[in-house]
Amino acid sequence: MYLTHWALKHRPFSNEPDTRFFYHSATHDAALAELLYATDDSRGAALLVGPFGSGKSLLLRALLAGLPEERFVTGRITNALMSPPEVILSCARALGTEGLPESAAEVSESFAQHRLESRLEAIAAGGTKALLAIDDAHVIENPQAWEALRLVLSIWGQERNSLTVVLAGHNRLLERTEAAPGFDERVTVRTALVPLSQEEVLEYILHRMARAGSATGVFTREAAVEVARRSRGLPAHINQLADLSLAAAYGMGMKAVGPGVVEMVAEELETAGTADA
Repeated sequence: MYLTHWALKHRPFSNEPDTRFFYHSATHDAALAELLYATDDSRGAALLVGPFGSGKSLLLRALLAGLPEERFVTGRITNALMSPPEVILSCARALGTEGLPESAAEVSESFAQHRLESRLEAIAAGGTKALLAIDDAHVIENPQAWEALRLVLSIWGQERNSLTVVLAGHNRLLERTEAAPGFDERVTVRTALVPLSQEEVLEYILHRMARAGSATGVFTREAAVEVARRSRGLPAHINQLADLSLAAAYGMGMKAVGPGVVEMVAEELETAGTADA
């Protein structure tokens, strides 16, 4: 509703994981480099952890989007609440295995394993590697589900294995894997996202606005500093504050977003959060 007012082509602060808006902060670039290493070197399993709202889903999308199709077959699982049979079936489906039933109840675990193994062999025979990304993996609690993931990684000889599984989730994902030693011993890379610094938040806002079509600064520096302070450097919180601040300033007919608007929006969010609690 405010795009024309601010001369924007897209909403700059949507929380949808759109790789066009990926910001190369120090923490995100470091994590991306480690995950690329794990993927390119077929290092088994890799973990990406961080607080809620730190940008894990978008980083996973950036990782997948940056891999050349001629070298990698990729798949992504967004619903990690799976039973052990669903784990293997979902992995097989995500990597493009054909002829699979819709429900795990319709197939035996051994059949799903066989189809996944055949698919991985076909991927390797084509001179490519496989990357499987699992988002919100911290919700996996069932020890048997972790055992099924271990089985996915060892489903065929390690010397031929070209599969990497990247799991992203809240920091408690580390505790989940430590409680599953069979899987944990296959984790070779653990990387964590941390909140953005104040200067990175300012650059993040400018980056997002530019990607959305803004040629000039809409947020004053003081407003951006207030966003940094209120958001605690978490991208999801930055997006929410900045988006609502643009809407509020538009509604008041302003030509720029100042710190007072950000403060007003932040206090309204805090009041609403207290009322919901």
